Amino acid sequence: MARDAREWSVPAPVRALMWWPATAFVLVMIDPEAAATSIAAAGAGLVALGAVMPALARRLRRPASVGAATVTQPGLDPPTVEIELPTVEISPARRVA
Repeated sequence: MARDAREWSVPAPVRALMWWPATAFVLVMIDPEAAATSIAAAGAGLVALGAVMPALARRLRRPASVGAATVTQPGLDPPTVEIELPTVEISPARRVA
């Protein structure tokens, strides 16, 4: 199904930055003296991680090779399931004033 043109998702680097406040808190607790530098470096690292991980995930999900595709026999249909459901009749509702 095609996606609606109005749909929008948050880019991966921005989603990675959602971890920045928690990371900054932990870094301040570990080393308060170097907090400014470590917080800035953590933000840059999270953005880089958010940019690299989706590309790496797409690369890992890509099929191994095109030649290894499954071969289907020309006369066979894919398996299907047929379900017979009983007919249900709904009586009309009474109108009450």
